Formats: sequence, C-alpha cells, structure tokens
Amino acid sequence: MLKIVIVEPETFTLLGIKGAIAQSPDIEVTGSANCGKIGFQLIEQVNPDVVLVDLLLPDMSGLELTRSIKRNTNSKVVIFTNETHSDFINSAFRYGADSYMLKSADIELIELAIKRAYFNECLLDPKLAKKLLERLYQNTYIDPNFVEKNLIDPPSERQIQVLRLLAQGLVFEQIAREMFLSVSTVKQYASDLYSKWGVKNRYEAIKRGAMLGYIDYNLIVNE
Repeated sequence: MLKIVIVEPETFTLLGIKGAIAQSPDIEVTGSANCGKIGFQLIEQVNPDVVLVDLLLPDMSGLELTRSIKRNTNSKVVIFTNETHSDFINSAFRYGADSYMLKSADIELIELAIKRAYFNECLLDPKLAKKLLERLYQNTYIDPNFVEKNLIDPPSERQIQVLRLLAQGLVFEQIAREMFLSVSTVKQYASDLYSKWGVKNRYEAIKRGAMLGYIDYNLIVNE
C-alpha cells in the first residue's frame, strides 16, 4: 500500500481529499499538515512514498517545499493546486515535482497521479495539458521568475484585501472606511503591492492578482 502525506492549508479541502482517498484500497494517508514547515517535519518522520503539495502555503511556497522534499527525502511530489497558468506548471517541474493535478480533478485521476509518481512517471492534469497546447499559439508571456518570486514572497493579507476591494470598484477613501484604516495606510498597502508585482496602477495589479488566483474574475468590476 502506498503511503502519502498531504500538505494543504484549506481545512475543507484537506478533509475532502483525505476522505476520498481513504476509500482507496491501495493508498493510505499517513499524515497531513496545513503549512510547509510542519509538513516537512512530518515527511521526515513518516517517510511517505508520495506527498500532495499545494503551491500556496501560509509560511512558504509549495515550490520551496517541493525542492526540500526532493533534495532531502525519497518521497515523490504531486502538486495539488488551483493554479492553472503555464508558468506555475513549468516552475513546479523545475523545482522537482513529479506530477501536477488540479483540485477539481476526479479522485480517480488524483489517485492515478499518485501511483504514476510513485513509479517515476509524470501525469499532468488533462485540462492543463490542453491549456498548455493552446498557449503555444498565444503571445501572452509572464516571466516565470516573477511567478516563483510571488510564491516565495507572497502579498500580505492586508495587501490582498485592499486589492480585492479595488477590484470591486472602491476608491481608497471607501476602502479606508471599510478596513477601519487611514487613507494613507491603504495607499501604502497598494503602493507596496504594486512595487512587489512590478505594476504601475490598480488596473495592472487587478489583472495580475486575477492571474495569480487572488481575485475571482467574476467579482471584478469593469470601470
């Protein structure tokens, strides 16, 4: 029986995937963690065959954790995430990931990715494989170094809160009232985020935030 560890920050997602995999006669969940540091300690203790890793962890990036796992243990890594952009996928494999699956995938496909990783085979979520092929014919390009930097040094909760309110069409004065902060403080959060992402204004920041998964496209107010 394959032993796996799951590193997933969202409680309901973690419970869901653990419950689903528990029905498998071939795979056993031997432990789970909601952050990278505890996850790595657990991996060293139980020595699982495969680790499911989310890219967006609260204390470090899933990329960093993946690299640590591959360098210091014998465990295989299956990325388990909502991130669909090709640069996230490329970065994950450069850091040593064995397979890359979306959280929306059927449990049978996730189990297949776990088994393939164990046998040194790669499985990319079929939805992403199609998307990667489509992107070959597009001119859109985002520097993968930027993606890795964002994962390793992600925005603060306050910065993302300001960004989401900007995406809803609020101005700085309205955001300040909403967050019980001064206008200057709100502007500073926005300015720091623009600088971190290398964007010039709110519109570029909103677009970048949506690409990185911090904002739901459906909630963006077009002005």
